[in-house]
Amino acid sequence: MPAGESLVRQILVGKRYFQKNFGVDVKIGWNPDSFGYNWQLPQIYKKSGMDYFVTQKLLWAHEFTTFPYKLFWWQAPDGSRLLTYFPHDYAGGIDADSLGTDLSIWMPSIYGKKLTDNPEMMHLYGVGDHGGGPTRVMLDHAEQLLSKDAVFPKLEFSFARTFFSDLEKELPTMQVPTWNGELYFAYHRGVFTTQAETKRRIRQAEESMLNAEMFASLATLYGRPYPQDDMTLAWKNLLFDHFHDIMPGSGIAVNYLDAKRNLEDVTRAANEVSRGALEEIIAHTNTQGDGVPVTIFNSLSWSRTEVMEVEAQLPAPATQIEVVDSAGKLSESQLLSLDAATHRARFLLLTSTPPLGYQTYFVRAASKASPVHSPVKADAHSLENEFIRLKVDGKSGCMTSLFDKRSGTESLAPAETDSGGPKNSPCGNLLQTFVDKPKQWDAWNIDADFEDKHWDLDKADEAELVESGPLRAIIRVKNHFQNSTFVRDITMYAGVPRVDVKMRADWHEKHILLKVAFPLSGHSDKATFEIPFGSVERPTARNTPAEKAQFEVPAQRWADISDATHGFSLLNDCKYGYDAKGNVLRLSLLRSPEWPDPHADEGAHEFTYSLYPHGGTWRDALTVRRGYELNYKLVAMPADRHQGALAPEHSFLQAQSDNVVITAVKKAEDGTWLVVRFYEWAGKETDVKLQLPSGAGAAEETNLMEKRIADLPLQAGAVVVHTKPYEIKTVKIQFGSAPPAAAALPAR
Repeated sequence: MPAGESLVRQILVGKRYFQKNFGVDVKIGWNPDSFGYNWQLPQIYKKSGMDYFVTQKLLWAHEFTTFPYKLFWWQAPDGSRLLTYFPHDYAGGIDADSLGTDLSIWMPSIYGKKLTDNPEMMHLYGVGDHGGGPTRVMLDHAEQLLSKDAVFPKLEFSFARTFFSDLEKELPTMQVPTWNGELYFAYHRGVFTTQAETKRRIRQAEESMLNAEMFASLATLYGRPYPQDDMTLAWKNLLFDHFHDIMPGSGIAVNYLDAKRNLEDVTRAANEVSRGALEEIIAHTNTQGDGVPVTIFNSLSWSRTEVMEVEAQLPAPATQIEVVDSAGKLSESQLLSLDAATHRARFLLLTSTPPLGYQTYFVRAASKASPVHSPVKADAHSLENEFIRLKVDGKSGCMTSLFDKRSGTESLAPAETDSGGPKNSPCGNLLQTFVDKPKQWDAWNIDADFEDKHWDLDKADEAELVESGPLRAIIRVKNHFQNSTFVRDITMYAGVPRVDVKMRADWHEKHILLKVAFPLSGHSDKATFEIPFGSVERPTARNTPAEKAQFEVPAQRWADISDATHGFSLLNDCKYGYDAKGNVLRLSLLRSPEWPDPHADEGAHEFTYSLYPHGGTWRDALTVRRGYELNYKLVAMPADRHQGALAPEHSFLQAQSDNVVITAVKKAEDGTWLVVRFYEWAGKETDVKLQLPSGAGAAEETNLMEKRIADLPLQAGAVVVHTKPYEIKTVKIQFGSAPPAAAALPAR
């Protein structure tokens, strides 16, 4: 569940701590008790200077399948391989019988048919949970097995690094299998959803920190000091709350009170850093124009068109406004309110911003509203813009049609599964509740039979058009279930090819799981889910044991079912649990376990999920970008009119390839260089051209720990980085003094 950059920072902070305090360069990824491991982790570890990985959690899962290996090469999508070992447990005793049994079962798996004379197995002992170490009884047993009289098994106290060092000597003669895929944990599936508010705060804090880092790093090019200590502390506080049982939601109630305070502090600190950095950039920007300047910042590495709410303080009374961009071109806007006492205008603006940069707009009084070239059309049961036509049934509240006008395809269809909604008519955006009482591990688990007793909320309390303007229209659907109420604002914008569903829930249930379902016209035996720095395909069928096991799976910002003609991506801004079964794609919204927190998730929740219908595959439709756009909001900053060296529209940094995402721009941990990180998401080998900020003097490729790999030649302020499919790349750039003037990069 943590974002890709967060995983990198966990290793970066951890390795630097051990290097500083113990003089040790850690080479082993020691992660015995997390609830599954994403497919890019081998690449993350290898590019962090680590050679081995230790966990055991997957061996807890036996309901459908048992993981077949004890020692194996774990391979990432880019081909990186990590030698991985599963000890039998993380809290084992020291008993000759059980150790001997483990040796007899697992040694052939580790060494193959040709066992060495002295096969070794690493055994972790101790009480384990709650800080317990070895007991006296364990140590007494160990002392007996250490004696010369002991025949089998032979025991030696040692270190994990010694075990792997011994293994390395044997590897040339061993046939170590390769696991090319994620390490999906087919057991604790409820942790993708439990304690939803903490998950929302973590997602928000991750995004706020990356934005703050990016803007603060760019501001250093214009003389603003980088707040290194503040950012380091904020990162450590955020990383702390990734720990289980905090982010998974499987802890006691007080955890989440502490996490709330901690994450609010992180977000507040990040927002303060961003504000100061953006003000610095604006101070260097030419904001002279006809009207009150407002600067819109885009932290993503491609140009964006979005509708956003903006405020501007007008100098005098007005009855209407108009907005022009930095070129003097009239922009499409919609006035929402004008405060007669303060002359403050609140309005919607259809923005167009360059990659990793900003656009300056000018707001002024007008005699009439500005025209909107492709306004949203709306009535009580339908919404339509230039991309999508949507129909809502007033009685059920269901979406009965979601038509993609660009490809001429309908996204919704009747459900083809027993629990995905009506089989005789399309019913998209269907809320469903399920009895969710797992046999064990209440906050942790969703059991395989959760669908046996469920309710479709297919009778709306209300469904009405509550807003109809040229740039935004909203149909509001209200539902209830037992003690809980749900309000969903189905929102369509002009110029934006997605539909946002902004949901407010007042949740007061016990042992109930809430999902939203979309039965789709697209058919595929695989659905695709976003993971950190990439994606993974998982089955939509339930035939084999492995397929049956994946009835609830994790994802980051989106999941998608596509075929050659139809495609549908379901985006989210803070959720992590999905399921894809047949032609039905569902997002898990809320749970209500009673242990270990008897009041988990009770109360008010606000979140957004978004619908992105498209033709062709998710790659063709750039679903990756749509997921980032829903999560990383544009930032509007007021400005005074003044001269400046920076143009009123400017892009600081561009990746001139559609198949990469820049995930971080940060100050290097050591020195004054800036670090840029990106990844390739489409599976295409690419020479990625990075157009750098003005003043770049040198560049080098590094690993994730910012250690030099090779110099990169600079040509006309750009570097080219050869990138393999699904590869994560890091570039470090040295700048001279602040540039006296920075010409605007052409927007893409």
